[in-house]
Order: sequence, then C-alpha cells, then structure tokens
Amino acid sequence: MATPSPKTPPVRHTTMQTYLFLVTLGPIQDFIAAARRTRDLWAGSQLLSDLSRVAAQFLRDQGATLIFPAQAALQQHEVANRILVETTIAPQVLGPQVEDAIRCALRDHAERTFAAVRGLREEGMLPVALQQVDELLEIFWAGVARSDTYQADREHLEAALAARKNTRSFGQPAYQASVPKSSLDGMRESLIPEALFPARHDSEAERTVKRQRLFDRFGAGQAERLSGVDLLKRHSHYKAELGDFPSTSHFAALPLLTRQHMHGEAIPQAITRYVADLARLGVKVERLAKRFATASPLGAYDASILFEERLIEDIAPSEHAEARGYLADFLEATTNRRCPEPYYAILHADGDNMGKVIDHQAGAGMATHQSFSRDLDRFADGVRAIVEDGAHRGALVYAGGDDVLAFLPLDTVLACATVLAESFAAKLAAYKGAQHEDATLSVGIALGHHLEPLADLLNLARAAEKEAKRQPGKHALAIALSKRSGGTTTIVGGWQGGFLQRLTRFIELHRHDAFPDGAAYELRSLDERVGRALPAEALCAEALRILQRKRGKHGEAEVSDADRVLMEQALANGAAERRSAGRPAWGIHELADELIVAREFARAQGAT
Repeated sequence: MATPSPKTPPVRHTTMQTYLFLVTLGPIQDFIAAARRTRDLWAGSQLLSDLSRVAAQFLRDQGATLIFPAQAALQQHEVANRILVETTIAPQVLGPQVEDAIRCALRDHAERTFAAVRGLREEGMLPVALQQVDELLEIFWAGVARSDTYQADREHLEAALAARKNTRSFGQPAYQASVPKSSLDGMRESLIPEALFPARHDSEAERTVKRQRLFDRFGAGQAERLSGVDLLKRHSHYKAELGDFPSTSHFAALPLLTRQHMHGEAIPQAITRYVADLARLGVKVERLAKRFATASPLGAYDASILFEERLIEDIAPSEHAEARGYLADFLEATTNRRCPEPYYAILHADGDNMGKVIDHQAGAGMATHQSFSRDLDRFADGVRAIVEDGAHRGALVYAGGDDVLAFLPLDTVLACATVLAESFAAKLAAYKGAQHEDATLSVGIALGHHLEPLADLLNLARAAEKEAKRQPGKHALAIALSKRSGGTTTIVGGWQGGFLQRLTRFIELHRHDAFPDGAAYELRSLDERVGRALPAEALCAEALRILQRKRGKHGEAEVSDADRVLMEQALANGAAERRSAGRPAWGIHELADELIVAREFARAQGAT
C-alpha cells in the first residue's frame, strides 16, 4: 500500500502567485565547536552568521518579505541559520540563486583570508584549502505555493525541507592524502607538512626556529594540525571593535583582578612594567579589542600571562625562571602574591516552548509571525550589552534568535544568566502557545579549568542547558562543574523556585567561612552509604544532625538556625516527591552538590 502524502493546502489564486521559501545553513554545532582557542570559536560563529546575513539580504534584494528574521537592519546582531520569506519568485528558480550567493560569499571570504597565510602558497596547499572550504556548507532550501492558510503553508514547507534533508547526497572528497587529520575536528586533512613541526631529535634551537616558522607561516602552534577550514577561522579578520577575543585564562583571572582594582591596587602601572619585562624575553602578549579592554583592569592585555603554565608555553626553557620572576613581581605588587583561581564559565541559553509558541502565533497569520520575530530580534539585539557591560565583563560569541553562547568570569555569570532570562521573558511576554505556554529561557552554565580542552567545556555547557530543559515546566538553570582533579557535579533548579536563592546563600556562607568545606562531602558519603536503605525522613534527620554539629570559621561558629531551616525546608520539599526508584526527587546528594558548586563560586568572589 502506498504511503499517503501530506495533505497539500489549496493554492491561493491571486493575480501573482506567491510562495513561502525557507533556506537553512549548516553544520552549526560541529563547525563552531571545532576550536582550540576562543577566537577560533568566535570566528566560526561570526562566519556562519555572516553567511546567513548574506542569504537574508540577497532574498530581500530579490523583493522577498522577511518573516524570520524580520529585523529591518540585518547588521544589528547575528542572524540565525534559518531564513523564512514570502516571495513571488518560484522556489526552483530562487533556491539555486540564493545557494550560489552564499557559496560565492564564502569563497570570496576564503580567498581574501588565505591571501595572508603565506604557508599555504609556499607549500602549494592553497587549492586544497579552498576545496575543503567549498565542501564545508550544507545548504538546504524548500518552497511551497501560498494558499489562504499561512499556518498550513508553513507546516507543508517544514515537511518538504525535512524530506530534502533526509534525501541529501553524499560525495567522496577529492583529497585523500596519507597525512594526519585536523587536531580540531578530526575529519579534514591537515594542510601543514609534518616536516615543519618540531621533532624529538631536533635540538632546542631547531625547535625554537620551527615553532616560530609555524606561527609566522600558518598561525599554528607546535602541536596544531590545521585544515583549510581551521585556517579560515584562525585568520578571519573582522571589524576592530569585535576582536580580538579574550582567552579562557582571561576570564578565569578577571575576578581576582577586579577585586584588587576596586581596592585601589596600582594594576595599570604594574602591568606596563610586566609587559615590558616580558618583551625583553620575546614574549608577545595578546591584546584585546577596545570593548573588552574597557572592562578589564589590565586594559588592552589578555590576562593569560598571569598563569605560569600559559606564560612559559612559547618561551625557551632557559628563560622560564626569569619569566616566573617577572610574574612573581607583578603578583606581589598587585595581589599580595595571590594567584588567580583557574576556573571560568561558558553560558549557553535557549528558548523554551518556542515551537509551540511559534506554531500558535503563525496560526494567526504571517503578520503575527513577523511581529514575534521582531520582538525576538529585540532580545537578541540587547544580549551583547548585557553580557559585555561593566557589571558582567563577559564576551558574547553568538546571539541569534533565542540562542545565546558567551564566556564569563565566575563572579558575574549567575547575575548575567538571571538578567538574560528576565529580558527574554519580558520581550516575549505577549506571545503564548495554544495551551498558554510561555516563551521562557533555560540556561546551562559549565564551569571548567582554563587549560582543559575548549570543546569539552562547550559540550558540557550544552549538556547543562539540556538538563535545565528536562525540569518540569522548563524555565530553569543548570550548572555543571568540571573539576580537573575529579568528575562533574551538576545542579539544577527552576528560576521561580528556591534554587537560586539557596545557591546564593550557600555562596555567602562559604565566602564568610561560615560553612565547613568538609560538610558537603560528608553529606555525599552519607547518601552513598545509606541513602537507599533509610526512609527519606530518617535520612533528612541524619543530614540535619551532621549539619548541626558542623562548625564554620575553623570550628569557632555554628551554622545559624536560619540556614539550617533553609536546608531543612529544601530537604522536606524534596522528600515530598519521589523518583521512579522511590528516592526523594531532591535530597541529601543534591544538597551536597549545591554546596560543592557554591564553594567554587565563593572562591572566585573572594572571602569577605
């Protein structure tokens, strides 16, 4: 029996036939995440947004009416990789035209970028690099004739696009040399000849020369095998006010620097001396764009030079001791010899119930869908100001539609996430789903060591965001702490419940040294030993007994009655619900995890 095809809406008979047309660009997540440096990550995001902007502008120039995105000025902020329009041009004509415009824009950008990578020309690898870039994009488009029902047209269009993606063609790449793969994505071939990398049998002088040549000719480190796509991201140049991008180490160092600067320490004078000292060793200190420099006590300098392990990466071993001495002098002059905490945050946010809300709004017609898109654009347009203002001191990677990705220091990330969630809800408060679902924002935050692979923490941030969305009603915050010396601890709770209030209080307790560090691990041990054997009430009672005998301030102060009541109420509320295994929905283990994560935030914020 033949499978029935989706019911096609009746074509609307007008003097001029119109169509709904949808084009998407990919791959998104894999391309952006294939990065070792924050700037590579940001450049990949900018490139895809720019190509989406090219598509939207091309369609507008052809007389199409933009539905999503619907902003008047396409340059205001990032453009999402899905562009929906109404047009009078037949899809079979418009589709190849817009695809050609996108691919031509990518090729032009690659040719301009690679002109500055002299290693590609000298090694004869420019044609292969361009071919790898040409094969990067997956562009899919579909169109349907308009009927009298906009929502039915849109559903038919989405079904057509899904069918096209499921029947896409796969081709064999023409380049198949026996060379190492990219160290960033593991798929494409490296274009840097192996003979150019330092070898074990090379002398230290030869290693130094090779490292410098790799950087000068390819912009690569001594262990980086880079493909044409990697080199495109590494060497893409954008407007001065948008780059260069701070390192992960910079965000880790900001909390300590900011506190010391507020206390009147002479950081500007000390950093000038420190940079001059490093210059005598041949160290090139990374410089930041103006928009980041104004929010940093170090001004235009990246704070990675405050971590010894980063400082000596590209210095000859014979000069390590001298470089360490210069760092010690700077820390003595500015932080009373305290080193920065090594952890930073990645924030990933995504809208909740967006499909349900869009479907319901689209049911009222194209104009309502456009209105929703414009208000969503208003949110995206304000994200950079929230993330990068003086209060939060972050760096925005991407804000397109309801999707946000940013780097932040630990002492501001919670406040930034809260403001983003409030802004999103306020901008879209007028729009509901068919069952009155609200458009809200769920946020995932990953806390990780500044030397850990960037891709790992990106994946953790996305996993945290998905964990937030699994909460009843969504509209939640999840935080995943990845300790370099241990596993991952994840905590989660709704924006409207007591989760954030409780976490904030735990941070304050740790900052005042009013809560012993060992209490959390003793609670976790209790849960692991008898958590499945004791009834919930008995387990809570034992946990509270442990907390009652614990003393803060190195044994000099008891945990206050108010704080014990706060934890007792949380345990009681968790015990009222049961998981499938019969255990409390929120209990001793979750309390211990919140205390552990709060301790990391407290370290970044500093003792009071």
